[in-house]
Amino acid sequence: MKDAAACFADKFAYDDGQYLGSISTKSDLEKLFQRGAKALPPNAVMVVDHIAKCPTSGNIGTQWHVEKEDGSLIPFTKGCSFYTVDKQSGLLTTGFKVSEMIIKPSKQFSDALVSSASKMMQATEKVGGLVTIEAEAKLEESTSESGSIIEKYFQAWNRRDMEAALNCFVDECIYETEDPVFVDVFRGKEALREHLLRNAAALPSACRIILDDLAIDSANGKFGVKWHLEANGVSIPNLRGCSMYTMDEDSGLLRSGFDVTEAPVKLPGFVQDLFAV
Repeated sequence: MKDAAACFADKFAYDDGQYLGSISTKSDLEKLFQRGAKALPPNAVMVVDHIAKCPTSGNIGTQWHVEKEDGSLIPFTKGCSFYTVDKQSGLLTTGFKVSEMIIKPSKQFSDALVSSASKMMQATEKVGGLVTIEAEAKLEESTSESGSIIEKYFQAWNRRDMEAALNCFVDECIYETEDPVFVDVFRGKEALREHLLRNAAALPSACRIILDDLAIDSANGKFGVKWHLEANGVSIPNLRGCSMYTMDEDSGLLRSGFDVTEAPVKLPGFVQDLFAV
């Protein structure tokens, strides 16, 4: 694990979506990696399913899972990560890792949670209604149609133009979500349409997905995304995430998507120490 920590620059920040706070020392990073390794079977291997390396920014997005020595998937070990890179040294300056949840919400729980959150946020909109200049600028940026196919998809989502969002995908698309509300795999445009429309009906117009960073690897047809959710320009706690998208070479449209959100309830540092015992 010392070799893994050595891939980071002297000044860095690393966030694991399961735990509170950021890590900024290599000794603490080594401990985190060691704890994760101890929780897995002997000789387990992390397999990178997709990787997006941006030739311009140097950003790296990955989708991964963990396998046993015999090549079988270890349950609840899928996820996405996003990294920024120092161009001079080639070392990592930030890392953000999000993993699938062990306890999955039921559809009934998801419906109830979304309905409750929607009513609460709509009531907040009626009481408040004031949006700062900064929030207005974010709103315009997040909804204006420009940039790569992945940016156009998120811009359409933020406008609640779900048909335009669907037009960013091929007919045979596969979309997987891993978050506190929606955990499912949607195969084909019709299934994805139902999911997007359900989102549009549940979440008030004040909600926006803000793209914090991108790893656009057009040559290999891969897009890594780091994002968070906002309402009226204010970040919603514990709703950050990473995604990986693949592109169809012939059409230039998105073929697959995989969204993973950080844990809704995070473990404090002393709990991490208990796991290491």
